Amino acid sequence: MKPDLHGSRIVLRSIQTNDSDDLLEIYGDIQTMEFASDPAFTSKDMIVQMIESVVQLEKSGESLEWAVMEKVTKKVIGTCGLHGFSGNGNSCEVGCLLNSSYWRQGYMSEALSLLFSHAKSLGIKELYADIDEGNFRSQALFNKLDFKAKNGQFQRLL
Repeated sequence: MKPDLHGSRIVLRSIQTNDSDDLLEIYGDIQTMEFASDPAFTSKDMIVQMIESVVQLEKSGESLEWAVMEKVTKKVIGTCGLHGFSGNGNSCEVGCLLNSSYWRQGYMSEALSLLFSHAKSLGIKELYADIDEGNFRSQALFNKLDFKAKNGQFQRLL
């Protein structure tokens, strides 16, 4: 069982089925999903399938995914996770999505800082992020978090 991770304004916690309205607001938004690997979701059924997939990937050890919950409102405003662990468990990919209504307010910086501390506690030594060439907001965020562009990816040592 992965732990909840507490920041000053947010909590990273397991994604729950009762998060589906908030998740559809995130995953159904064309602006939020512009650079995601999937198109915008169009139904709650797609959210249910996503949650089932998250559970299976966590059970198999392939992924760890958290809901980013705002402490004051208890609203899920994003997701972030660790994926694609290397064979020796020393490195993995970071993924994140944030409701576009919450952009440029420091929420994802806080979430990723919590995530990176937890990754380090798991023995992960290197993180990488696959960020599209035109996704300047994410590039700026990951640069701010000490990632360096290398071989078409952003990488950071912990």
